[in-house]
Amino acid sequence: MRIVATAAVPPVGREAFAALGEIEVDTGDLDGAEILIVRGTPLDARSIESAASLRVIARTGAGYDNLDVAAATRERIPIVYAPAVGSGPVAEGTIALMLAAAKRLRALGEIVTADWDARYDVMGLDLCGACAGVVGLGAIGQRVASLCRALGMVVIAHDPAASSSAFELVPLDELLARADIVSLHCALTERTEGMVDREFLGRMKPGSIFVNAARGGIVESEDALADALAAGRLSAVALDVHPAEPPRVNHRLYSDPRVICTPHTVGLTRRWNEEVFTTLAAGVTTVLGGGRPANLLNPEALRAPR
Repeated sequence: MRIVATAAVPPVGREAFAALGEIEVDTGDLDGAEILIVRGTPLDARSIESAASLRVIARTGAGYDNLDVAAATRERIPIVYAPAVGSGPVAEGTIALMLAAAKRLRALGEIVTADWDARYDVMGLDLCGACAGVVGLGAIGQRVASLCRALGMVVIAHDPAASSSAFELVPLDELLARADIVSLHCALTERTEGMVDREFLGRMKPGSIFVNAARGGIVESEDALADALAAGRLSAVALDVHPAEPPRVNHRLYSDPRVICTPHTVGLTRRWNEEVFTTLAAGVTTVLGGGRPANLLNPEALRAPR
């Protein structure tokens, strides 16, 4: 079978799919592809509709905003994904970003080689006793909230879909006003796209820290974050995801020593790769055998043959 991936697949992923075929990386030529592994590259309706041989799509992350689910469903192409895998690694990565931002690790690292005597000029934040505001209480958000509590932080959360929680649920305005660190863990939807704009940032507690390990499109622009830093509304920004990917690294935001960045990989670990690709391979195999896997995103695609 022709298996195409839209980005590089690690050896553990190739091993997981070995029984189905050899994976090739190609972001443009889907002709003859029967299995498509979607990683970071967006997959639009035109690409899906033109892939006449495509039988199943495998999405490596929990999110699926980078592919046209409706188009795949219309074409009767099932999508398998791994929503239950990765919450632990991403949550740990989020805490790493929080710590790096709160402890000003980038600025302190630059001082080591630039001006040792300036080391007393940079002050970090104590996480113990600080207030963490978690926006979105899915699997990742809940794990982040638990880790924040383990660090001695006061945790408040906002999630319109949550009627009850082990954490204090508050309106978004209250969360922004109280939190020393705001961490995003909501999906990218029509409602959340561009949600973090100047008005949102203007409601945040002065000197607070903004962390985004969810989706870059939730932030309106790099300008909004850079201006909030310049005005002192934010004291630090930590991003694993970016308003544009690859990011516009020549933007002034990225030259600010108060900004910590990773390349949308903060949750990638060897175990994550093993679990994700094993889960996807099992789901794809079930679909090809005429079954319905538990990790099927669009079960209505199975109602009739393509």
